[in-house]
Amino acid sequence: MEFEANLGRDAQGRLFIPATQRPDGTWRSVKYVKEGYVPQEEVDSYRSKGKIFSEGVKAVGVPGYSGPSSTSFSKPTNADLATPALSKSQKKRQKKKGKKSADEFTIEEVTDHITREVEKVEITESDNPADKEKKKKNLNKKLKAILDLLAKVEDGDITPDSDQIEKLSRRGEIEAQLAALK
Repeated sequence: MEFEANLGRDAQGRLFIPATQRPDGTWRSVKYVKEGYVPQEEVDSYRSKGKIFSEGVKAVGVPGYSGPSSTSFSKPTNADLATPALSKSQKKRQKKKGKKSADEFTIEEVTDHITREVEKVEITESDNPADKEKKKKNLNKKLKAILDLLAKVEDGDITPDSDQIEKLSRRGEIEAQLAALK
Protein backbone atom coordinates (compact mmCIF):
# COMPACT_ATOMS: atom_id res chain seq x y z
CA MET A 1 0.00 0.00 0.00
CA GLU A 2 1.12 3.48 -0.68
CA PHE A 3 0.14 4.61 2.81
CA GLU A 4 2.72 2.36 4.47
CA ALA A 5 5.42 4.10 2.48
CA ASN A 6 4.51 7.39 4.20
CA LEU A 7 4.87 5.91 7.71
CA GLY A 8 8.06 6.48 9.62
CA ARG A 9 9.76 5.17 12.76
CA ASP A 10 11.25 7.34 15.43
CA ALA A 11 14.40 6.61 17.52
CA GLN A 12 12.47 4.35 19.91
CA GLY A 13 10.98 2.33 17.01
CA ARG A 14 7.41 3.70 17.30
CA LEU A 15 5.37 4.05 14.10
CA PHE A 16 4.18 7.56 13.19
CA ILE A 17 2.53 9.55 10.42
CA PRO A 18 4.83 12.46 9.63
CA ALA A 19 3.64 16.07 9.81
CA THR A 20 2.12 17.37 6.57
CA GLN A 21 1.19 20.78 5.30
CA ARG A 22 -2.42 21.68 4.53
CA PRO A 23 -3.36 23.64 1.40
CA ASP A 24 -3.91 26.78 3.49
CA GLY A 25 -0.31 26.60 4.72
CA THR A 26 -0.85 25.29 8.27
CA TRP A 27 0.82 22.10 9.45
CA ARG A 28 -0.73 18.86 10.73
CA SER A 29 1.01 17.42 13.78
CA VAL A 30 2.82 14.07 13.89
CA LYS A 31 0.47 11.17 14.83
CA TYR A 32 1.74 8.02 16.50
CA VAL A 33 -0.08 4.86 15.39
CA LYS A 34 -0.07 1.16 16.27
CA GLU A 35 1.24 -1.64 14.08
CA GLY A 36 -1.26 -2.61 11.41
CA TYR A 37 -2.95 0.81 11.39
CA VAL A 38 -5.05 1.50 8.29
CA PRO A 39 -6.36 5.04 7.74
CA GLN A 40 -10.10 5.49 7.44
CA GLU A 41 -9.90 6.55 3.79
CA GLU A 42 -8.42 3.17 2.87
CA VAL A 43 -10.88 0.99 4.86
CA ASP A 44 -13.52 -0.62 2.63
CA SER A 45 -17.04 0.60 3.32
CA TYR A 46 -19.40 -1.84 5.04
CA ARG A 47 -21.54 -4.05 2.80
CA SER A 48 -24.32 -6.16 4.30
CA LYS A 49 -24.75 -9.85 3.48
CA GLY A 50 -27.86 -9.06 1.45
CA LYS A 51 -25.97 -6.51 -0.65
CA ILE A 52 -23.13 -8.97 -1.28
CA PHE A 53 -25.65 -11.70 -2.22
CA SER A 54 -27.54 -9.43 -4.61
CA GLU A 55 -24.30 -8.42 -6.31
CA GLY A 56 -23.46 -12.12 -6.72
CA VAL A 57 -26.91 -12.85 -8.19
CA LYS A 58 -26.52 -10.07 -10.73
CA ALA A 59 -23.22 -11.53 -11.83
CA VAL A 60 -24.40 -15.16 -11.94
CA GLY A 61 -28.10 -14.71 -12.70
CA VAL A 62 -31.01 -16.48 -11.03
CA PRO A 63 -29.79 -19.40 -8.89
CA GLY A 64 -30.85 -22.76 -10.32
CA TYR A 65 -31.91 -21.36 -13.68
CA SER A 66 -29.90 -22.83 -16.52
CA GLY A 67 -31.67 -21.04 -19.37
CA PRO A 68 -33.95 -22.41 -22.07
CA SER A 69 -33.17 -25.89 -23.30
CA SER A 70 -34.90 -28.12 -25.81
CA THR A 71 -35.29 -31.04 -23.34
CA SER A 72 -36.99 -29.10 -20.54
CA PHE A 73 -40.02 -27.99 -22.57
CA SER A 74 -42.40 -30.29 -24.36
CA LYS A 75 -45.58 -29.54 -26.27
CA PRO A 76 -48.82 -30.41 -24.50
CA THR A 77 -50.47 -33.57 -25.74
CA ASN A 78 -54.13 -33.96 -26.72
CA ALA A 79 -54.81 -35.76 -23.43
CA ASP A 80 -53.55 -32.73 -21.51
CA LEU A 81 -55.77 -30.40 -23.49
CA ALA A 82 -58.86 -32.65 -23.11
CA THR A 83 -58.90 -32.43 -19.27
CA PRO A 84 -59.30 -28.78 -18.26
CA ALA A 85 -57.63 -27.59 -15.09
CA LEU A 86 -60.04 -27.01 -12.22
CA SER A 87 -60.35 -23.57 -10.73
CA LYS A 88 -59.77 -22.99 -7.06
CA SER A 89 -63.49 -22.82 -6.24
CA GLN A 90 -64.20 -26.02 -8.20
CA LYS A 91 -61.54 -27.86 -6.20
CA LYS A 92 -63.12 -26.62 -2.96
CA ARG A 93 -66.56 -27.84 -4.05
CA GLN A 94 -65.19 -31.30 -4.88
CA LYS A 95 -63.50 -31.45 -1.49
CA LYS A 96 -66.75 -30.49 0.28
CA LYS A 97 -68.73 -33.13 -1.60
CA GLY A 98 -66.36 -35.83 -0.35
CA LYS A 99 -66.84 -34.86 3.31
CA LYS A 100 -69.99 -35.36 5.36
CA SER A 101 -71.19 -32.18 6.99
CA ALA A 102 -71.99 -32.15 10.70
CA ASP A 103 -75.72 -31.80 9.94
CA GLU A 104 -75.80 -35.09 8.02
CA PHE A 105 -74.86 -37.23 11.05
CA THR A 106 -77.79 -38.86 12.76
CA ILE A 107 -78.38 -38.54 16.47
CA GLU A 108 -77.82 -42.28 16.90
CA GLU A 109 -74.40 -42.09 15.22
CA VAL A 110 -73.34 -39.21 17.46
CA THR A 111 -74.56 -40.85 20.67
CA ASP A 112 -72.92 -44.16 19.73
CA HIS A 113 -69.64 -42.37 19.11
CA ILE A 114 -69.84 -40.52 22.42
CA THR A 115 -70.68 -43.67 24.40
CA ARG A 116 -67.75 -45.53 22.82
CA GLU A 117 -65.42 -42.68 23.79
CA VAL A 118 -66.79 -42.54 27.34
CA GLU A 119 -66.36 -46.30 27.78
CA LYS A 120 -62.67 -45.95 26.90
CA VAL A 121 -62.11 -43.57 29.82
CA GLU A 122 -60.94 -45.22 33.01
CA ILE A 123 -61.23 -43.62 36.42
CA THR A 124 -58.74 -44.93 38.91
CA GLU A 125 -57.87 -43.84 42.41
CA SER A 126 -54.29 -42.86 42.93
CA ASP A 127 -52.09 -44.81 45.34
CA ASN A 128 -49.89 -41.78 45.77
CA PRO A 129 -49.52 -40.96 49.51
CA ALA A 130 -49.53 -37.23 48.72
CA ASP A 131 -52.96 -37.60 47.09
CA LYS A 132 -54.27 -39.49 50.12
CA GLU A 133 -53.02 -36.77 52.46
CA LYS A 134 -54.64 -34.14 50.30
CA LYS A 135 -57.94 -36.03 50.34
CA LYS A 136 -57.73 -36.44 54.16
CA LYS A 137 -57.06 -32.75 54.62
CA ASN A 138 -60.01 -31.87 52.39
CA LEU A 139 -62.37 -34.23 54.24
CA ASN A 140 -61.22 -32.92 57.64
CA LYS A 141 -61.91 -29.39 56.44
CA LYS A 142 -65.45 -30.36 55.39
CA LEU A 143 -66.05 -32.20 58.68
CA LYS A 144 -64.88 -29.17 60.68
CA ALA A 145 -67.30 -26.93 58.75
CA ILE A 146 -70.14 -29.36 59.45
CA LEU A 147 -69.27 -29.52 63.19
CA ASP A 148 -69.09 -25.71 63.40
CA LEU A 149 -72.49 -25.44 61.71
CA LEU A 150 -73.92 -28.09 64.07
CA ALA A 151 -72.62 -26.18 67.11
CA LYS A 152 -74.30 -22.96 65.90
CA VAL A 153 -77.58 -24.80 65.33
CA GLU A 154 -77.47 -26.44 68.78
CA ASP A 155 -76.71 -23.10 70.48
CA GLY A 156 -79.71 -21.60 68.69
CA ASP A 157 -77.63 -18.94 66.91
CA ILE A 158 -79.06 -19.90 63.51
CA THR A 159 -81.94 -21.82 62.05
CA PRO A 160 -80.67 -24.06 59.24
CA ASP A 161 -82.03 -23.67 55.73
CA SER A 162 -82.33 -26.53 53.20
CA ASP A 163 -78.67 -26.33 52.04
CA GLN A 164 -77.41 -26.38 55.62
CA ILE A 165 -79.64 -29.35 56.51
CA GLU A 166 -78.25 -31.20 53.48
CA LYS A 167 -74.71 -30.35 54.60
CA LEU A 168 -75.42 -31.67 58.11
CA SER A 169 -76.83 -34.92 56.66
CA ARG A 170 -73.51 -35.61 54.90
CA ARG A 171 -71.63 -35.86 58.21
CA GLY A 172 -71.80 -39.67 58.42
CA GLU A 173 -70.73 -40.07 54.80
CA ILE A 174 -67.64 -37.84 55.29
CA GLU A 175 -66.69 -39.63 58.53
CA ALA A 176 -66.93 -42.99 56.72
CA GLN A 177 -64.65 -41.74 53.93
CA LEU A 178 -62.14 -40.47 56.50
CA ALA A 179 -62.17 -43.84 58.30
CA ALA A 180 -61.56 -45.63 54.99
CA LEU A 181 -58.52 -43.43 54.26
CA LYS A 182 -56.95 -44.01 57.69
